[in-house]
Amino acid sequence: MRDELLRKKSASIMTFKSNVIFLSEMEAEMASGFASYPDATFERLTATIRSEIPNLPKQEAKVAQFLLLNLGSLSFETGKSIAQKARVSEVTVGRVLRRFGCDGMKELKELLRQRYSVSGTVANKKDDISARWRSTLNAELDAIRTVFAQLDGQLFEEATRRLSSAEEVFVTGFQTVRGLAEDAARRLSLARSHVRYLSPHDGMLAEWLSSPAPENSCLLMVDVVPYAGEAQSLAQLARQQNRSVVLVTDEYCHWANEVAHATLFAPSSTGLFLESTLGLNVALALLIDGVARASPDDAQARLREWKGLTRQLKLF
Repeated sequence: MRDELLRKKSASIMTFKSNVIFLSEMEAEMASGFASYPDATFERLTATIRSEIPNLPKQEAKVAQFLLLNLGSLSFETGKSIAQKARVSEVTVGRVLRRFGCDGMKELKELLRQRYSVSGTVANKKDDISARWRSTLNAELDAIRTVFAQLDGQLFEEATRRLSSAEEVFVTGFQTVRGLAEDAARRLSLARSHVRYLSPHDGMLAEWLSSPAPENSCLLMVDVVPYAGEAQSLAQLARQQNRSVVLVTDEYCHWANEVAHATLFAPSSTGLFLESTLGLNVALALLIDGVARASPDDAQARLREWKGLTRQLKLF
């Protein structure tokens, strides 16, 4: 009886081991198969959109710009939500996707699924905040990621080069982001010399009458939807005078590339009552850091001198 029980137990163990080996081999085969998606299908789509965006009609360009600046959160979007955020019709969203060979949102999300399955970059969602704020948190984090994703690009390098090499930098912003621009001007003045806040309404551009040769100056502009009426005009005037123009704006600014030498985009639509300025803050902070890193010894010397002055005034 005992021998019979031992024999059955041994047989069960052998069967279990065989099943484990079979399952391991099957899982390995499946893993290999699922990893063999076409190379960079989603990347080809985004590359095509990026190269063709200058040739698109205005409404379609707004959709394309939104897609490129929100790659990390597109899986949570619908055609209707994209249309609302880009301020276009849902028909326009579908037309843009078809223009680039993507048959609607269903196919776009399939490309996204393949992309994330291959790269393994699907983000873990935290459950330590209420559902009410979770989507806003994710949108704010995506805005920051969008800004950081531009750091290795040519436009960020161009922006920091122009802000660093200009003999004088003027910083301006309008309406709700005027304070943001004023703060950026003060902070930038710690990283380099000859930085001035420019208020076209208050000074009526009198600052430009005594400024250095226009081609040796740079205008850093901050603007956000619905955009100040004079923003585009001021940028165009600066270009006409051969001044450099660096623009920090949100995802809806379809005229940015027409007037600026370099633009950093910071998504502002995150579900809050008013457009978020978190991304704009991050973009400006990174630009100032880039300027300081361009001449680290000078920047550190300025910082030491500034601290000395503030101590004498007993400000801190």
